[in-house]
Amino acid sequence: MKIKDTNISIYLNRALSFIALFIFLSDFAFSQLSTIDTKCLWIVRDSMTNKEDVDSAMVHAYQSGYDIVFVQVRGRGDAFYDSKMVSKNHLIDNEFDPLAYATELGHALGLEVHAWVNCYILWSSKYKPDNKDHLYYTQTDWTESDLHGKMDWRIDLKSPKSPQWEGIYLSPLHPEVNLYLREVYKELIDNYNIDGIHLDYIRFQDDFYGYNPSGRKEFEKIYNIDPRDIVRGIISTRYGWTQFFVDSMNVAWQSFREDKVTELVSYIHEDIKNSGKEIQLSAAVKPNLVIARERWFQNWQYWLENDIVDFVVPMNYFPEIKDFNMSVQIIKNNLSRNELNRVYMGISTYNQDAQSVADKVLMSRLNGFHAVSIFSYDSHKHNLDWFQPVIDSFGNPLD
Repeated sequence: MKIKDTNISIYLNRALSFIALFIFLSDFAFSQLSTIDTKCLWIVRDSMTNKEDVDSAMVHAYQSGYDIVFVQVRGRGDAFYDSKMVSKNHLIDNEFDPLAYATELGHALGLEVHAWVNCYILWSSKYKPDNKDHLYYTQTDWTESDLHGKMDWRIDLKSPKSPQWEGIYLSPLHPEVNLYLREVYKELIDNYNIDGIHLDYIRFQDDFYGYNPSGRKEFEKIYNIDPRDIVRGIISTRYGWTQFFVDSMNVAWQSFREDKVTELVSYIHEDIKNSGKEIQLSAAVKPNLVIARERWFQNWQYWLENDIVDFVVPMNYFPEIKDFNMSVQIIKNNLSRNELNRVYMGISTYNQDAQSVADKVLMSRLNGFHAVSIFSYDSHKHNLDWFQPVIDSFGNPLD
């Protein structure tokens, strides 16, 4: 009986020790939590078609304590605003300007309103656009092409696609594409009282793409090499090229695609600066900055280092906390403190429960991040109570 009592006493003491240790570590962790100075919310274009839906989204953002709303005004090559260049989405009444209305209401509620635009992605439905003025029909030569020369506009939208296929893209390499998009976004800069422009899909679809014929010719003018020959292994030591030349051409082709994406970001930065307006420029980016550059030619670290953007929002949408944290650590290990202060951690709501989202907010705070962005309002807009644990995580967890 004494042995049992002794064992119980030992187990009890161990349990109490573990509890004390947990409380100590919890207090330590919470004491190290950064404050969330900036809270952002993505509002998808589906909530931008009429006043009632815009009202609901903006009021939720205000009541939940958000500071910035990213309102999507360019989705698939259409406009959720009044434009002389781009046709308005067919779901919007001609007399209604969603961006103007959202901006006025947002400012009245004390919110910053940033125009969220999808850049290179053009179409993703399995049905073709109804509007015959859509770029899908009018500028087929601007679309992306894969390594085998298949142009995006020739794809059968109803046929099965590879897992990597997101939709039809405009090619960043075509010499007219960036110039066109620059004018599209300049219209927003000039005509609207927005607080920011938020770039999305500011990248290639994948490293298998980037072979638009006009873009390839631009590369050939500089290097006298067809970039497909680099990838196919024709530019190889087996055919008499030196290893130095082979390596140089691989770097050149990587940089050529990367520079074209950065070119568009730089154009918009320049136009904002020239406008004299207080407009911030930001981008939703792939969370692993190394892979973002190598696979999607999105060198967002360079954008931060050279102040081309004001901040970036890594789309750290992993539902598993270990995967989420891995992206966090890669970011921390590669950026300076100044750059980290301009990283607003993006967290998804569509693929996990609310408490898991809240955990990732706390993980972001524990790692010193002062800003988060939640994707998206639309995921649970018909059950706004779902967001409460997320909203609570913005404050002190011990309150």
